[in-house]
Amino acid sequence: MRLFRRKPRTFDIQVQDVVIHITAGTDLDDESRAAALSFWEQLEAYTLRNPDIRTSKRPIDVPPDAPAIVQEMAQVGRSAGVGPMYSFLGALADHVGRFLARSGGELTVSCGGDYFIVAKKRQKLTVLRRPNGASIAVVVPPRQEGVGISTNMGGRAHMDGIAVLASSCMLADAAAAGVQAILPKPDGFRTALDYLKRVPGVYGAVVILGERIGMMGGVEIAA
Repeated sequence: MRLFRRKPRTFDIQVQDVVIHITAGTDLDDESRAAALSFWEQLEAYTLRNPDIRTSKRPIDVPPDAPAIVQEMAQVGRSAGVGPMYSFLGALADHVGRFLARSGGELTVSCGGDYFIVAKKRQKLTVLRRPNGASIAVVVPPRQEGVGISTNMGGRAHMDGIAVLASSCMLADAAAAGVQAILPKPDGFRTALDYLKRVPGVYGAVVILGERIGMMGGVEIAA
């Protein structure tokens, strides 16, 4: 007797002005909203004590009594050379995704252009859709602990397409912000790819600027 396999559910939740898109195998609306609110409340409460975390464009240190998610945002900011809030959307996706991942099964959590993906098989994620209808996508490898991806779908400037794959979504987000800052500089395209190679925890990346496509690490382009 074959067991009925339930189709994944796709639903949205909203926290303040951020909409989070979730695809999961079970009904997790309430759990997703609770996880997102927990993240938001922890960050809001901490920034009242330390407002620099919201405004700093450069890495900053936080004390040991800061919430774990804030400490991780500061850590990935140091790794990528940017301020903690450049990883905000990625951190939100991570926080919700990690909580939901405890239930097992495949899932995708996305905020803007940031994705937390747990999959058993390789997936494709579109990075750029060209005017002629052709698209460029990257292959997302299956990882039980999840893969973090940041793309330009959330409105990155100075580039036509980007995908950074990393050990966490917030790290991918911070590294993509680093690329955005580097690209306008002289020889920025090559410098940005060299920069990505030096960020610990970045598995691979693709950067698209006009007809130029740069790749680093273990990233695979899919048609």
